[in-house]
This record gives sequence, structure tokens and C-alpha cells, in this order.
Amino acid sequence: MSERNDGNPNGDRRLTREEGRVGRDRTPTEIPKQKNQPISSLTASYKLGNPQHPLIQHDNGFLDKFSPRAPSLEDYAKLAKWKAMLEGGEAFRPDLTDALGAYRHFLEGKGKPRQFSYERYVMGDISGKTTLRNAILDIQQGAMDLWENRLKGQSLSSFQLTGSAISCGGSNPLFPYPVTENWQKAIGGHVIWLSGIVTITKNRNDLPQFDMTMTLHAEDRYNFNPGATDIATGIPDADNGIFEITGLAHQYDHFSELTRKVQWVGVKTVTNFSTSSTNQRQRQPQDNRRIRNRI
Repeated sequence: MSERNDGNPNGDRRLTREEGRVGRDRTPTEIPKQKNQPISSLTASYKLGNPQHPLIQHDNGFLDKFSPRAPSLEDYAKLAKWKAMLEGGEAFRPDLTDALGAYRHFLEGKGKPRQFSYERYVMGDISGKTTLRNAILDIQQGAMDLWENRLKGQSLSSFQLTGSAISCGGSNPLFPYPVTENWQKAIGGHVIWLSGIVTITKNRNDLPQFDMTMTLHAEDRYNFNPGATDIATGIPDADNGIFEITGLAHQYDHFSELTRKVQWVGVKTVTNFSTSSTNQRQRQPQDNRRIRNRI
């Protein structure tokens, strides 16, 4: 999960997935309401060039506060209990497929990076839909600003742009916290950044037509935090944080990319645009052992 400080988009506020996936219980007034981007403003800053990963700093959960130690017999017993709970969840909670896949990787993935599906987040959580729409509007405005201020008048038919990091799940209602338990537990507060390839042609009215292939890059660090509790159950993070300390489980970073083709005409503020995406079926996480949870 992401921690704000210099160079990080979250400022000095700790943005943790545990405020929803496993975190203190948020009240309804604390969860930002979803709304669409006021198009004339930008959340990210953009520059010309190939996709460039921005500076994103993550915390190390319990390892930031406690030194590693060898596991005890009691720790092994706790691990067995949580593995049994995971098996039960996979059997009886198909609504938590993505969350359970992420948790199994925490227990069994040895800290290796993992891929998750942002397409599934967009399809299954209204906050995902809101985030995607406002991300498209943001990079559109960035592309138009670069065209107007840097490129207009040049004989360019295409250009690339890349943006800074955007925190999702903090105080910005344009990029809200997940509302479903599945995605609160799977990613919760996370970070995205945007890149795009833009082609410019003239339409029949001699106005510039923009065709952009944009990519949304998402990432999150999956771990647990001292003092936090699960929003749905109230279980302390310490119950799983002990596995980080003892090496019985490992924090990890997981990533996703989502691509959309966007088309619009003119360089005024955009309210209408068309998008297209692949129609490929998004399979469920392959971490789950039950076949029904992987198809």
C-alpha cells in the first residue's frame, strides 16, 4: 500500500488498503462520493514521451515496526487456522474471489509480484467505473494541453504522453475507494498512472480529431499494518501481520494494466467522447484452488 511523502502523490497522509480491505472501520461520510471530473482541471501532470513509471513509495507493514523473528509453534497453529479460513472462504464466498486470490498469494507467493485484473475491478465495483471515466477525462485534458501549448503548429501526426501518479481511495472523490468488500480487501487504496499514444488528423470541418490509445497502470502493495482492523469483521491486522514478521507469509506488490481507445474532436473541454475496449472475458484469479473460482 502507498505512503505519502516527498515525491509521492499522497502528500504526508498514509494511504492504506487496510482502511477498507483490512483497516479501521470507515463511516459512510469518510468514504469519498463518486463524481465525474471537472474537465478543465487536471489531477495528474503530463509530459511528452514514452511511458515512464512515476515515483511511488510503499510502506512495509509490520516490518516497518518490528524486527523479523523465527516462528513459534503458536504461530504455526495460527497459520493453520487462517489457511482453513481461506479454504472455507473459497468454498462459500464466491463474491470474494479477487480478495481470496490476493490473500492466498500473501500466504503462498513468497513475496513474488502478482498480476490482478483492473478490468474486473471496473466491471464489478462502481468506484472502478468512476475511476476509469475520470482517468480518461484527465489524460484527455493532458493531451489537449500538450497539443495546444507545446505541439500546435508543428507538422506532427502523433505523440506520446505519460503522467504522474494518482492516488485512488484518498480524499479525491474523482478517484474513490472501492465500495465492494471484494475489492476493498483485494486492493483498497491503490495508485494509478496513465500513458497514451495520440494520433491527430483533420475532420471534414477542419477541426483536429484526436485518437488516443490510453493505458491505465495500477499498483498496490499487499500487506498488513499495525493498529488496523478489518472493516467487515473487526479482526486486527496483527493476526496476519505476525506472518510477515515470522516469514510464514510475505507482502508483495501486485500490478494491472487496462487499455482503452478514445476518440474526440476539438480542443475545448471535452464532455463527449467515444471509447472502445477488448471484449475478452476476464478470468477470475488463478490463485484460487477451486476451478469454479478460476473461470
